Amino acid sequence: FAALAVASASAEPGSPAGEANAPVASVRLAECLRGREPVDRRAVFRGAMQQVSGARQMGMRFMLQERVGDGGFRTVKAEGLGVWRKSRPGVRRFAYRQRVLALAQGASYRTVVSFRWYGADGSAIRRARRRSLPCRQPGRLPNLIISQIAGGKPLLGAPGAVGYEVRVVNRGPVAAGRFGVSLAVDGAAVDTQTVAGLGAGKVRTLSFAGPACQGTVTARADPDDAVREAHDSDNGLTSPCPALP
Repeated sequence: FAALAVASASAEPGSPAGEANAPVASVRLAECLRGREPVDRRAVFRGAMQQVSGARQMGMRFMLQERVGDGGFRTVKAEGLGVWRKSRPGVRRFAYRQRVLALAQGASYRTVVSFRWYGADGSAIRRARRRSLPCRQPGRLPNLIISQIAGGKPLLGAPGAVGYEVRVVNRGPVAAGRFGVSLAVDGAAVDTQTVAGLGAGKVRTLSFAGPACQGTVTARADPDDAVREAHDSDNGLTSPCPALP
């Protein structure tokens, strides 16, 4: 993911009318635009903070978090984020607008803002942290699963080794790009193979050579999270040792 963050700031010398009771720190999703092209997909987050007793200057830092499919939010890098933005000394209110461009389809984005108030000597005398509501970007994603692990038959010419067949399926509505498929026998990693890509609804069977199974075998599609998927929780399959044919 490679979003571009563009920021604009405003420092206000006094509290505007109607905002005298504003919270000491807040962040909100000010704009969430969707579109077919990356340039059309963007979000604007607005952070605001009030002066507190003993503070001479204020600052805030925006971090971007992304959730793909049904996964959890994770912090991602974007150009222009993660930098402390400071107010002019002596202002009573500081507001900052952070734009994030080129958001990916099929994902949600929110910002987590850290706030600091600095005393006359430049040290932080107070801290706070707030997060925004998410900006959701619709889109279709692939969904890789391991549907079967078979085999377990000794390999000719390879003493102690047996063969395993791992079937991977893309149940999503769009193709998946390059990804790996890993196999472990009784908890010990055996190998990871690379699949160049898998179309929507397509199936691929991979052959592995490994030690004889004593308890369980585990296979996982995309163990390195290279593919943005609708569901990551169903990428793995653990089953008892395959029955010999």
